[in-house]
Amino acid sequence: MSSGGGSGGLMRVENRAKSTTSLCGFGSCKWRQLLSIKALALLLLIIGGVVVYYLIDAQNEESAFYSPLQSSSPRFTLAEMREFAFKNSMSTDYKGSFYNRRNLSFNKMLEDNQYRFNVFGKDVLVFLHIQKTAGTSFERFLVNKLNVARPCSCRVGKKRCNCYRPHSQNEVWLFSRYSTGWVCGLHADYTELFVSGCVDNALDKKEGVHTKRRYFYTTFLRDPVARFISEYRHVHRGATWLAARHMCNGRQPSPEELPMCFDPEIGWDGLSLDEFLSCPYNLAFNRQTRMLADLTLVNCYNTKGMDAATRDKVMLESAKTNLKNMAFFGIKERMEESQWMFETVFQARFAGSLNEWNKSKSHDTPVTTEQLQLIKQLNHLDIELYKYAMKLFDRRLRKLKDDDYSHPGVKGAVKKISAVVSLTTKRTLNGKTTTIHPTIEAKVTSNSSLYEDPDDYDSDEEDAEEEDDPAGDSV
Repeated sequence: MSSGGGSGGLMRVENRAKSTTSLCGFGSCKWRQLLSIKALALLLLIIGGVVVYYLIDAQNEESAFYSPLQSSSPRFTLAEMREFAFKNSMSTDYKGSFYNRRNLSFNKMLEDNQYRFNVFGKDVLVFLHIQKTAGTSFERFLVNKLNVARPCSCRVGKKRCNCYRPHSQNEVWLFSRYSTGWVCGLHADYTELFVSGCVDNALDKKEGVHTKRRYFYTTFLRDPVARFISEYRHVHRGATWLAARHMCNGRQPSPEELPMCFDPEIGWDGLSLDEFLSCPYNLAFNRQTRMLADLTLVNCYNTKGMDAATRDKVMLESAKTNLKNMAFFGIKERMEESQWMFETVFQARFAGSLNEWNKSKSHDTPVTTEQLQLIKQLNHLDIELYKYAMKLFDRRLRKLKDDDYSHPGVKGAVKKISAVVSLTTKRTLNGKTTTIHPTIEAKVTSNSSLYEDPDDYDSDEEDAEEEDDPAGDSV
């Protein structure tokens, strides 16, 4: 029995060995083990690669906008700037609205009198206010000094005026800071005003009914270097524009898409020019191009899906197109010509000269040649846009002069504008010559310069008023 039991045990062990051998085949178990190890190693390699990619991407984000010319680093890290943007976004709430809109261009207005601005009809003059371009002065001229059938009614101590149509107590003909307020956000851009349909939405809310209106968009531009330095001074005095929404495609940019250069609870005042230049997310860079472009064409503030060169090209071409399609745009360095053009195209005269407001209200800013070079580099899109705007402005002046579009409200307009044009000079921007008013010429030495800004219209009092004016104020 014991012998049989022993042999039976041996047979069972032998059978198990044979069974194992038959399952594994010719060394297949070893191959399976090797394959499992390789698969695990490959998986770990993929995970490690993804982690490294995001680490490198984060580092690239921090340095993507930096230039070898920069002599200082931002005050805060990218993570901190995103946190600042998150804190600031918690206090805003806005939803865009989409409508069919009719925007009347300069050329359209000159084609037929039926396209001229009519304060008695359903026409609305919309002013797109780009920071530090003389917009404050022009908007005040619109509400205080424009002679129309029913001028704006302004009361002492009130920030806004009533600009109603004749024979109406709720329909407005002017959409601007000093008439309707910042209803589309503080310094709302083209994307917020026009693309999102916010202007329609705000006026419908005020008038209680959706109306098919004609919109006449207007704005002012400025020499990019002078404008950038003026904005730096503005920020140095304490401006932040925290209430700006930057709405695009129905939402605000996330903290990842648009970090902030400063802590909103502390502010950014007192910073140096080098520090102002060092933050890669500074919205002062190419501000005019960005505010005139349709940002939905470049996926708003998300820069991930498009390379920088393509994004810049699309934004610049969009800004040029939108500028060309505006009913009017002025040039800060050419105020007299700008005023004449506006009066001629809109057939309404101002009771005064914008040149009378051409007084300095800020100190000169020392700028080194290196800083000046960096300012031009970081604002290269605005420089290209400004050159285009100057050429377009000159073409419009010639058209108005040659075709004699002067009206009774502007006596001797053609003769006057010819004299003004002769006062302009030539200036070289990035190797190309363009017409420019002589008052903005900078005096640059080999080491440094005092960038003179005799046309800084926005005073400290106006700056403070702008910051206090709530973006969500209703019309």
